[in-house]
Amino acid sequence: MDYYFSKFKRTIVPRKTQVTGAMQLAKFQDCWNDVHNILMVEDRKANMHVKQTDIPERLQQMTDMLVDEEARQDDDATGACMEYGDCMEYLLKNQLLRRLVTVSEKSDQPVGIRGELIRTIANMVDLLGYWFLEHKEVHGPTIKLLRFCVIDQGQSDIYHEDLVDLMYTICSKIHGRPALLNIFFHDKRWLTTPQKTRQSHVESTLRALEAGSSTPFSPTAGKEPDYEFLLFSYLLRFVHREGRTGDYARTGLLFIVEMATNQLGDFILESDFAMTMGAGLCALYSQLPRKLVIKNDAEINANFASYLLGQELSPKKPPSETGAELSSSPDFRYQLDSFLKLFEFCQDVLIRCPNTEISARLLQSIRTPFLEKILYPTIEECSDRDGSSVAVISYLDLILQILQHDELSDLVVGFLMDDGDDMHSNFGRFTLKDLIFYRLKHSKSQPTVIATLKLLRTLITRHCRYSLKLLNVSTNEEDKGPLTTVSHHHREIELYFSLIARVDDEKADNVLSFGYEDYLQDVETHMERDICFQTMSGGYNGQDAPQGTQTPKSERRRSFKYGQRFDDQKEIMHTGRCYMPSPSMRKHRIKTNDTLMQTLLDLLNPFFAQSPELNLALTGVISAIAICPYRSLEGWVTFRESDRTTPDDVLILNGRGDPTISYTNGKDINNNGGDNGSIRANDIYARYDTSPVNEDDEDDDRSVDYGAELNSAKVTSRTQFKSYPPFFTLFQMLTQQIDCYRSEVDGFDQLLEQRRNGLMVGNTEPVPLSMMQSTSTSTRRGSLFPDASSPPHPTISSPTNNRRASVMMRPSPTPSKSSATYFSAPMPGLSGTGAAPHNPIIANPLSPLAIHARKTQNIRIQPLFSSRFVFDEEPIYSLDPEDEDTFAPKAVNPSQTRRMDKSTEISLSMLLNNVVILEETIKELVAIMQVRRSLGIDEIRFA
Repeated sequence: MDYYFSKFKRTIVPRKTQVTGAMQLAKFQDCWNDVHNILMVEDRKANMHVKQTDIPERLQQMTDMLVDEEARQDDDATGACMEYGDCMEYLLKNQLLRRLVTVSEKSDQPVGIRGELIRTIANMVDLLGYWFLEHKEVHGPTIKLLRFCVIDQGQSDIYHEDLVDLMYTICSKIHGRPALLNIFFHDKRWLTTPQKTRQSHVESTLRALEAGSSTPFSPTAGKEPDYEFLLFSYLLRFVHREGRTGDYARTGLLFIVEMATNQLGDFILESDFAMTMGAGLCALYSQLPRKLVIKNDAEINANFASYLLGQELSPKKPPSETGAELSSSPDFRYQLDSFLKLFEFCQDVLIRCPNTEISARLLQSIRTPFLEKILYPTIEECSDRDGSSVAVISYLDLILQILQHDELSDLVVGFLMDDGDDMHSNFGRFTLKDLIFYRLKHSKSQPTVIATLKLLRTLITRHCRYSLKLLNVSTNEEDKGPLTTVSHHHREIELYFSLIARVDDEKADNVLSFGYEDYLQDVETHMERDICFQTMSGGYNGQDAPQGTQTPKSERRRSFKYGQRFDDQKEIMHTGRCYMPSPSMRKHRIKTNDTLMQTLLDLLNPFFAQSPELNLALTGVISAIAICPYRSLEGWVTFRESDRTTPDDVLILNGRGDPTISYTNGKDINNNGGDNGSIRANDIYARYDTSPVNEDDEDDDRSVDYGAELNSAKVTSRTQFKSYPPFFTLFQMLTQQIDCYRSEVDGFDQLLEQRRNGLMVGNTEPVPLSMMQSTSTSTRRGSLFPDASSPPHPTISSPTNNRRASVMMRPSPTPSKSSATYFSAPMPGLSGTGAAPHNPIIANPLSPLAIHARKTQNIRIQPLFSSRFVFDEEPIYSLDPEDEDTFAPKAVNPSQTRRMDKSTEISLSMLLNNVVILEETIKELVAIMQVRRSLGIDEIRFA
């Protein structure tokens, strides 16, 4: 019965009372009275911290009521309040902020009251409209609070974080309402703002001219203005800091720099701003470790693929024994991030500053102390012997990744690439080109070569006009051949795909179908965003600025949060001062005697004896060179027209095997006359009956379309090649080597399939056909190519489509606004669907993939071609002379067979990884070839 009558039992809830202005004002007054009582009672506030009182809570309540009151007011389009509310009237009329500042100026009691007041004013300025800061009873106490806190060094050290937050908030308001600049930037000599001084000067001049005087009176005549801008001067102290304080200081300064015109521009130009930037870069770079080991165990164990590819990365000696710093060290990341953020800040200043004189002085400050005296000497002195090459080259790579401003890129890259050769010197400077070529040719350290390849790829992808200095090229006008035919293109694709089929003929169809569509989509997406391609095709106009939208009222009321203002990269790219392809860029092709291409071929030769990380970096450079739309692929990746031949081309050899006469279609092309009894094409190939088909003749068994098939051969003949480009030849040689390894390892094909599946999908089971056909939506992986239309972001993949990117990933030279994550990026490889916080292989040692990983890691084989790279030997300390003969390592006997040399052995795991990398590299290059021709970059003749 209780349940039946429960619906009749209703609790009477009193109606909620509507909050009125009078009620809010009463609460506001109560909060102020509580604060006032605590501050006025000397005994109560002595030896007490502010957090032990109700002051923070009451001040926060007062702020909330002011914000709520403003939200209920009608704002006009500029964000100015039409009329003040009761609480705001009470605050301004009774000078509450001024009274709070006066009390805190006398003493910081209760302890921390100054910090609490700074935070309260910062919240009010941030949450309320621009009009709030314009009122005298707001900006007056604020300036007074800032001045005595900044002058008192002890108070500045204690409350520097709160002071920077407040100044950042004020700078954001000034940026939104430039008229507020007059409040905080003024001439101390006359205690007036520069704008008012200038106006009064004009008025006095006019009055003097009206009076007939030829020398008008000027209040500043003979006296230089003494400007004071407390916000700028104080924030400049923290421009090199890391963390929240440094971020807010740099952003606040950028707000100011964007308005650096007239007197403000003169003030910044005469200040030590540029000198501080140059000195800061020198100091922060000098703090970076000289020796570096790039390794991160947490990232290697992040997923299946990273673990399988990263097993060969363990250094032989701990970094502590060699005096090197580990790249995953928190201290190193902090130091690196501090340097890179300051460098990025200098670039942001150059992008946004309207004053060309400030930009020129900043560029000079970067060149003179930093490039010439700090960075360049480290490039000259770095060596593989002490391990400094990896560190210096990695730092260079990061700097080049960050560069996007055209003038700064010209300064830094131009300085590094300029050999300085002139008539008065026999030898030029040691340049970045010399560094790259020497390390790739002669270095015996794999980490050094890997770092150099990453640097080379960054230079090619981010600074293509300077990368031309690394290549020996000729313009297409100098060497322009006939267009490629469709048959030519199809034959090239067939030949490259035949290399993959040679690796594993039974699984060739599965290997070709898995991931190739993703390569095509990735290359096409990259091309659509590539500025060089857009410029070449006429689809990019750097002068068209994006159309802005009106900021909502709620956003106008709040200041910009850090990074929010500067995340709109389209706005940056449309400033017209960032990277654009040089107008002198022309289509070109690489000559056959090019040094860089020969060096890359030499590195590809011992492909299977090198670590997967090195091969990924190496093939990444090849792809970067191939994808440039200005660069032709003919002669090094694709076949030339001169490489083509026909079945009618017959080469006549004499008794010594030398060519004597070459016939084409039965004609002596050497004009030796007569047939001389030589063999012609018609003597070799069968002759076909060209008479019409008689359907009524029973003896004529030819098909009805016999003539069509015969004539189709005349329309489009099958393309044959008599010579091959060097990269195809080397890939062919590598696929042939796999047969030798297959004969030495039992069950090689099965192990290769398990490794391929482990890298692709995270298990050793065969990949279902349905997964192969839907790879574009199966998972989401990082992009293979960097986004060429946006500034570098090495660890942030652009959210283009919700699909899996190319199967093989490489470290993108693309860095974040905070680029310390460059060294903590996942091991360049495949991030399979089984990625987990803890490596499943280690967590489940009895899983099929874990068993496969241990088995292949324990099997050691001798590579057919050993690499030149050497591993660190175990150090031997404090050997007595009589012990050296026993324990010291002996020199290798030159007559010792290769099979006896254990130091050159590789693991089967590394071999399998490299085979998969080779397969994916070929697919990637084919995808580049196909997309380039489909987009019209490489023209095709349909004949």
